[in-house]
Amino acid sequence: MQSPRLVLTYSALSAFIIYLLFIWASRGSMNWSLSSHRPPDFSLYVSLESLSVEQFPLDDIDKRVIIVGDIHGMFEEFQTLLAKVSYNPSSDVLVSVGDIVAKGPHSGSMQVLEFMASHNITAVRGNHDQKVIEWRTWLEWIHSLPGGSSWLFQVQDKWEKAQEGGADDVEEWVEEQVRHDKKHSKWWKKIPEEWQLFGDHYRIAEGMTQEQYSYMIQRPVRIHVPHAHTFIAHAGILASDPNYKRKDKRQPLSHIPILYEAETRKEDTSFLRRLQELAILNEIPQNLIPWVTLNMRGVLDDHTVTRKKNGTPWAKLYKKDMKHCAGFDSKKKGSLPCHPSTVVYGHAASRGLDINRWTIGLDSGCVYNQRMTALVLGGKFAQQLPGTIEDEYDGEAIDIDGNILSSRPKFGDSGRGKIYSVAC
Repeated sequence: MQSPRLVLTYSALSAFIIYLLFIWASRGSMNWSLSSHRPPDFSLYVSLESLSVEQFPLDDIDKRVIIVGDIHGMFEEFQTLLAKVSYNPSSDVLVSVGDIVAKGPHSGSMQVLEFMASHNITAVRGNHDQKVIEWRTWLEWIHSLPGGSSWLFQVQDKWEKAQEGGADDVEEWVEEQVRHDKKHSKWWKKIPEEWQLFGDHYRIAEGMTQEQYSYMIQRPVRIHVPHAHTFIAHAGILASDPNYKRKDKRQPLSHIPILYEAETRKEDTSFLRRLQELAILNEIPQNLIPWVTLNMRGVLDDHTVTRKKNGTPWAKLYKKDMKHCAGFDSKKKGSLPCHPSTVVYGHAASRGLDINRWTIGLDSGCVYNQRMTALVLGGKFAQQLPGTIEDEYDGEAIDIDGNILSSRPKFGDSGRGKIYSVAC
C-alpha cells in the first residue's frame, strides 16, 4: 500500500501535468491559419493563469498589489487614481479586473490600451475586451483572404459617405447593404450574427497595434493566486454548481481532494487548499464556460446563469458556500471540509462597489460618471495584525446606494486591504 506522502507526490505531479495540459489546450486555439477560407476561432480564449508570490506580493512591506476596477477607456480618471495611490511601477504590481477598453471615449480606450500593453500589466479579460479581441481576429482573417481587404475598404468608404449624407445608424445601414448588395453577399455572410460592424469594439480592434493585440490575446479569462487563496475574474466565479445541493459529492467543497491520514492533513493544508481551488475552477461546469466568467451577474431559480440584473447575485451564493467552510478536520454539523477563498471581480456596475466577506466587486461605474476604484494590498498592511486597523469612514468606500462601507476590507484569511477611489 502506498504511503500518504507518496500519494501526495504523485498527486502533485498529476495536478501539475493536468494544469499544463489545460493551459496548452487553451492557448492552442490561437493556432489558426490566416490563409484558410474557413472562419478561425475568433475567441482565442486563454482559460487560466496562476500568479506566484513574486507576481502577487502580499507579505513584503516594500511591495504592494493594486487591483483596479473596470476602466472602460477612462484614461484621465485611471491616471488620477494611480496618482492617488502613488503607484510605483518599480515596486507595485498593478492588476486589472478587465474591461479596460470600450464604452468610454475612443481616444481614452487607445491610451489605456497603450499603457497596459507597453507595461505588460497583469489583467483578466472583460466582456468588452473579448469583443475587441474577436473583431481584431476577424479583421486579420478577412485581410488574409483574396479580395478581403479590397471589399472591406470599399465598405468602409461607402459607410463614411453615407455618414456624410446623414446616416447615423450603422446597424440599420449594414442591414440595408446585406439586403441589396448581392454582388458581395459572400463577404457580408462572413460577418458573424449580432456583430456590429464599424462600432466601438471594431474601431478599437482596427486601431490597435500588433503588439497591443498580442497583449490582449494573452490575457486569461481567470487568474488563480494560490498562495493568497484568491481568484480574479471579470464577472465572477461560482463555488458550487447550483444544480446540486451543497453537500453533493460532485461539489468540490463537499470533500477533501485527496484522502490522508489525520496526522498529515495539518502540514498539507496549503497543498490541499490549492487542489480544492483548482477543483472549483475545473470541476464546476459553469466556471469552465468563458461566457459565464465574462458576463455572469446572477443565478436564476432554474439554476441557470444570467447576465441580467434579475436572479440571485452570484456573490451572495458564494458567501453562503464560504460560510460553511470549516476546515478539513471539522466535525461541526452542517459544515463543509474546506477553507474559504476570495474572489475579486468587476463587471457589476449596477451594484457598484460591492464588498462582502470573500468577494470584492470593484466596478463602481466610472464610465457612468460615478467613481473608479482600486483595492490596495500588501505594503504597509503586510505586517498588520488582524483587528489593528480601524474601519473609520474616510470617504473612499461608498456603494451604489450611498451606503458607507469599510474602506479597509478584510482580505483572505486574516489580512486587510485599503480602498481608494476617484470621482469620474
